[in-house]
Amino acid sequence: MEKLDISAAAVVAHLLITWIPWLIGIAVGGGLGALCALGIRAIFRAMPALRRPSVLLPWRTVLMGLLLVACSPLVVTLLGLGPTAGGVMVGGSVCLLAAAFTATMLIEHGHPTPLGAQLIGGGRTLAIASGLIAVGVGLLGGGGLGPIILEAARLQQYGLMWKGLLLILALALALDLILGLAQMIALTHSGDSGRSLIAEG
Repeated sequence: MEKLDISAAAVVAHLLITWIPWLIGIAVGGGLGALCALGIRAIFRAMPALRRPSVLLPWRTVLMGLLLVACSPLVVTLLGLGPTAGGVMVGGSVCLLAAAFTATMLIEHGHPTPLGAQLIGGGRTLAIASGLIAVGVGLLGGGGLGPIILEAARLQQYGLMWKGLLLILALALALDLILGLAQMIALTHSGDSGRSLIAEG
């Protein structure tokens, strides 16, 4: 059996595919998130009636879908194995997360939402994240759709791979919208129509 060891080159490569993509992802994603927040705040200043129903927007599901694509075998298929593919996966994921976090924080800072709605919004985020984590766990043998997606990618059965990914997104979307309704009800009962209700939506 071949003996494995951690070499200095592997450590350097790990740092390179971690730090450089992180810096690029933070800069690009943070900038995009700030621009998105400015646009959203302008829209809701012009049309305040849209604030409450905006919590139904399933941006969490969209984010999860983009993260699945960014970390999917498709990247390896296009770029091959190695640090380039790793850097693209890390940088793309950081960019997407930075954009979402920056936009949410800036909107919440300017227009805070009631605590109950914030808690439900946090629960929505964790619920959608659990679907993404379940895919990763499945890739390591934890069951679910992850192994099927990985095997389909390995066998180049991309139709089955995308079918599995779309099914995961459909389940996430249903859960996202159900919890979004609960969040909107919490906002309605808060009676605070003067605040922006989109920070967690």
